[in-house]
Amino acid sequence: MNTLLFITPPDLAKRFARRFRGFGERAAILFPGLKYDLKLSESELSEGEYIVASTLNAFLWMLFMLFFTAFLFFARGMLTIAEVQAGFTSAEAFVAFARNNMLLLAPPIATFVLMLFFFIRYPSIVAGKIVEAIDKDLVYALRDLMLQINSGVSLYEAMRNVSRSGYGKVSEEFAKVVQDITTGEAQDVALEKMALRTQSEFLRRTIWQLVTALKAGASLQGALNSILLALRKYQSQNIKAYSQELNLWILIYIFISVAIPSLFITLLVILSTFGGIGINESFIVMLMLACFIGEFVLVEYIKIRRPILRV
Repeated sequence: MNTLLFITPPDLAKRFARRFRGFGERAAILFPGLKYDLKLSESELSEGEYIVASTLNAFLWMLFMLFFTAFLFFARGMLTIAEVQAGFTSAEAFVAFARNNMLLLAPPIATFVLMLFFFIRYPSIVAGKIVEAIDKDLVYALRDLMLQINSGVSLYEAMRNVSRSGYGKVSEEFAKVVQDITTGEAQDVALEKMALRTQSEFLRRTIWQLVTALKAGASLQGALNSILLALRKYQSQNIKAYSQELNLWILIYIFISVAIPSLFITLLVILSTFGGIGINESFIVMLMLACFIGEFVLVEYIKIRRPILRV
């Protein structure tokens, strides 16, 4: 799994993460579901290593934002090298420097928090997308399987045909079952192995239904039909849930892009009449940049949250 917006190359992130694995393992207690999400997303990093790599990349994004804001401050004469050097002479001087330059430090800190949150959430989104990719093709694969069985084709031949029919990850899973049966495994044993390794709840339920029907000598048609109806209902609910969720994200997007800049500038204009706080071009540019980063991350998050459906 290549994490979106990671600055470091995968090999470098892996080496750095393994060096500070202890810190990551202690921090992993705060994210109990991360280990499962990384396993589903086929990541090569453990939960501790991934937390370290995420922290590193969030820190690099913070440094990028810090350099950019510092450049704007130096360009506008709002900060000098002498002030920076004086701010690092002692702990008290640094606290005073940070207090006097909150506009310089606020965007980098906000960037760090935002990117770290995105990186920690990313494996769960990828894992959900993998499961959705299976469920997307599962409806058509099950329909194909059911039609073939209704036509008198054996279950083995039907599974082999499905494995060659281009149903994405579903075809890949059935190809593994066919390969296991070809090498001498019993049909129900090969199906049980598939149920244990698959990441899709509906595919797992389908396989267990098939295994139960095979062992009991029951009809496969009824089992497949019930799973197919449940899967269609689940996908319909997913679409409705996403459409409702999208309304909230649209509201947040408008709030970030319009409401926050307008209200913040209005508030500073009011405060400037009392405390002498000035609004200059550098401040406007930093505010626009912060809003742009927030909008970009939000749009990417909405895109990867979109349900995967086969049309």
